[in-house]
Amino acid sequence: MRRSTCIIAALAVFCVVIFPKEPAAQEQHSSYSYAFVTISNRVLSKKLKVEVDLGDSPEQIKMGAQYGELLSDKKSHAAVLNFMAQKQFELVETLDYSRLEEGTGGTSGFAFIMRKRE
Repeated sequence: MRRSTCIIAALAVFCVVIFPKEPAAQEQHSSYSYAFVTISNRVLSKKLKVEVDLGDSPEQIKMGAQYGELLSDKKSHAAVLNFMAQKQFELVETLDYSRLEEGTGGTSGFAFIMRKRE
């Protein structure tokens, strides 16, 4: 009897160690894991046009639109980065968009790829 109780206890401990219940908790924290922030200049204005893409779910689309509205009145790229840093995002990479018109090129906008800090 005592031997079977020890075997059952060892099996229970083994199952808890091998199959923890953490993956469900980790999935909740990764709902906004990355952000794609595009920034371009408005015509005849010093203000920036900012779009924030957080993902495809309705909640992510709504939150991205809210961030975009708040950031579209900014005049500085650093202000956009500072705002996103306050929301716990960190910069991963910066991309620039170039255009070519009549032999002269220029940068027409930037994109920031950002990751949410955990």
